[in-house]
Amino acid sequence: MRNKLYFWLPTILWMSLIFLLSNTPDLPSNQIHLLDFILKKTAHMLEYGILTFLLFRSFKFKKLETSLLLALSYAFTDEIHQLFVPGRGGRISDVFIDLLGIIIATKLIRKLKH
Repeated sequence: MRNKLYFWLPTILWMSLIFLLSNTPDLPSNQIHLLDFILKKTAHMLEYGILTFLLFRSFKFKKLETSLLLALSYAFTDEIHQLFVPGRGGRISDVFIDLLGIIIATKLIRKLKH
């Protein structure tokens, strides 16, 4: 049990952080719209790239495809969740941005494994 907790706790905490950020009605924005857009979309990619790595770690560095699919599933459910948060909106385009972070993380993991 302790071993499972060691591998899964960081992943669960990271997913909780994503949920809490998505549950925030109005995230602060930068006055410069383009800069705000770039920062928020980069954050999307990073948070889901990190989630992919943490899932892969949770599976004891096995099951990379499963990690990819779970991270993508979480991205979908996160956007659905945002449909019910006042001041937020779920966007399929954000899922694609999350997927880009997931793919980059997957490629980096594959490269590092070889």
